[in-house]
Amino acid sequence: MSVEQVLHFGGNGHAGVRLEAVRTALTRRGGPILVDIPYPGFEGRPAVGSLDEFLAAMADFSRTIRPRPVAAVASGIGAMIALGLRSRGELLEVPMIFQGPVLWGLEQRTFPKLMRPRLARRLLKWLITLPIVQARFTRKHLRRPIDRQTRDRFFAGYAECSAFSSFFDWFTPDLLRTLEAKFRESPRGLERVTIWNGGHDDVVGLDDVCATEHALGVAWPVVTFPKWGHYPTIDEPEEWAEALCHALDGP
Repeated sequence: MSVEQVLHFGGNGHAGVRLEAVRTALTRRGGPILVDIPYPGFEGRPAVGSLDEFLAAMADFSRTIRPRPVAAVASGIGAMIALGLRSRGELLEVPMIFQGPVLWGLEQRTFPKLMRPRLARRLLKWLITLPIVQARFTRKHLRRPIDRQTRDRFFAGYAECSAFSSFFDWFTPDLLRTLEAKFRESPRGLERVTIWNGGHDDVVGLDDVCATEHALGVAWPVVTFPKWGHYPTIDEPEEWAEALCHALDGP
């Protein structure tokens, strides 16, 4: 009997270490295999020159998954990538969970605006390599202590991400207008989406979801997990695995 598979779309600077604990938890539960989509330009992989090429590579990879995935989970800007594929007619049959998604809120959020100059991106990428910055980041955004090796691999995801800067060029208000037009023509791409919201997520809140629903004319179901921050696959791997298994057992 084939084991169920769930696609995972990570955020900017994503690294596989973020999923190791939940994969272990899912295995203990006899749950699905979590397939981390290998983004071009991440973890030392060769980059591509445009969003079209990036999405085409994602579409090609997703078609190789056998058996077909029973669901997809997208975190951060990964939700925008998943919607980009949906706008192209890809993965329409696959239910999607958006966890702490960065979507239409990027038009108003301060951080994406600050990152539009390339110099700011280069500075940020350098700052992320500093131990003092890494220590402050983990204290602020991770709800549980992590060991030094995990922390090093987490931040290596940013250091080895040659596509880090490109994301700020690709995911812009102009792209939002393009997606709005595509989904007006084919609203099926907005179906079967659920939001997972962390009650302690101090990176992305429900304001982003509200802005997205208003722009697209949708109302997605929202499930709030009171203990979760922005990185529950690291902070709460057992609860995250349980939530995923429960979601797959539901309608």
